[in-house]
Amino acid sequence: MILVLDTINLILFEEIKALLKSVEIPFVAKNNASSMFNNFGNYEIYVTSEFETSAKELINNAIG
Repeated sequence: MILVLDTINLILFEEIKALLKSVEIPFVAKNNASSMFNNFGNYEIYVTSEFETSAKELINNAIG
């Protein structure tokens, strides 16, 4: 699995998950934020190498 998004922004994380799902790119999302510390931590999205290029392009276009 290849990391395509690593962010501390929960809203961005949720938007990218929805975007990947809408174009049917399979992914694994990891929430490493700790609710004990006001959600301090990061959010990660992984895809297989087969989808790496298309996922990165979509994310870059979405972020701007």
